[in-house]
Amino acid sequence: MTDKFDFETPNYQPSYSPINFEIPKTIRKKKSAKEYIVAGLIGGLIGALLISIFFMAYFGVNFNNFKNDINSTLNSFNLNNSTTTEPITKTVVLNSGDSSFVTDVAQKVGPAIVGIKNKGTAYNWWTDEEQEITMGEGSGVIISKDGYVVTNNHVVSGAKSVTVILSGKKEVPATIVGTDALSDIALLKIDPKYVKAVAPLGDSSKVKVGEFVVAIGNPLGQEFAGTVTFGVVSAVNRKLDMGNGIQIPLIQTDAAINPGNSGGALVNSSGEVIGINTAKISQTGVEGMGFAIPINYVKPIINDLMKYKKVLRPTIGISVMEYYDRSGNVMGMYISRVYPGTGAAKAGLKEGDIILQIDGKKVTTFSDILSILSNHKIGDVITIRVLRDGQTKDFKVTLGTPIDTTTND
Repeated sequence: MTDKFDFETPNYQPSYSPINFEIPKTIRKKKSAKEYIVAGLIGGLIGALLISIFFMAYFGVNFNNFKNDINSTLNSFNLNNSTTTEPITKTVVLNSGDSSFVTDVAQKVGPAIVGIKNKGTAYNWWTDEEQEITMGEGSGVIISKDGYVVTNNHVVSGAKSVTVILSGKKEVPATIVGTDALSDIALLKIDPKYVKAVAPLGDSSKVKVGEFVVAIGNPLGQEFAGTVTFGVVSAVNRKLDMGNGIQIPLIQTDAAINPGNSGGALVNSSGEVIGINTAKISQTGVEGMGFAIPINYVKPIINDLMKYKKVLRPTIGISVMEYYDRSGNVMGMYISRVYPGTGAAKAGLKEGDIILQIDGKKVTTFSDILSILSNHKIGDVITIRVLRDGQTKDFKVTLGTPIDTTTND
């Protein structure tokens, strides 16, 4: 996946126009007799009030009792129902007590967030030789004391070599353990002696819309390494096409995620990684729509990459190609081969069958099949409807482990 980012340079020129200000002259008007009488009465009341206060102080009058008497008198007039209103100030308190949890999260997880450099080679015409170049940069998360680092597949895709930049700016070599383009996850490994901090992994199934989250990564490269942004979970299970036909249930957030943040961490208020930042919608007029791969989706992928260097996804045990009707429209997927010993073979599928549906969902592309299988695991039973000899038939197929499709058995 390729992040999209456009710089927008404001082209704004303030315009000014001459304004003539005119200060109005003061107009003096002779007061009437009525106005003099009113002014006199107000002055007399003020004077009487001052004299009363003087005598009460001199003779030791209790002002608290005096205040209570006045309040009782005012209450007797039911002034509480007055239409006069005052502004109400409401203090919003975060779930964690206050906003300082962002600082705590940054201190706890920040040291485990690293930079990733994707390095390749290019031919130098001046020196007539190949030279190493940086083809791209991203972020990663140290997830174990053994030195395992998780990032996005598109961050390291096509790399000749990879280096990891630690929080202290030290750059160390890394080995690509395994990659998985379908989930956009890659696993790297560095020497354990360089591991100073490990990011704890949380439970993304408990993530709720509206809860506070922190994104940590390196937007636009190492110049802005360790950038912390704050926001909320805008949505969960947001299905988006990752560009390979697979729809992953993503966490949507309004915490700023920019190019270079890919592979970084989305962290909850407890300092646990709940997602791996992967993408944002970059479109004119759109702000605050970033996405992270839920950590519960990532965990089994990481385990497979550690054990097998690849992800063991469930398979049907067939090779397929698109099948068109006479009008040129895709009708389904034509089974060109059924591999012996697989779930497809055991269920009775044959070469020449045309797959119309899987689990009740229409199938017209290979991506449709991948998308359906991404919601299943090895051992699950699916229902495949095929067209055979002009009739539709349903078959129950048990999904198996990946097979070697290069064999000629």
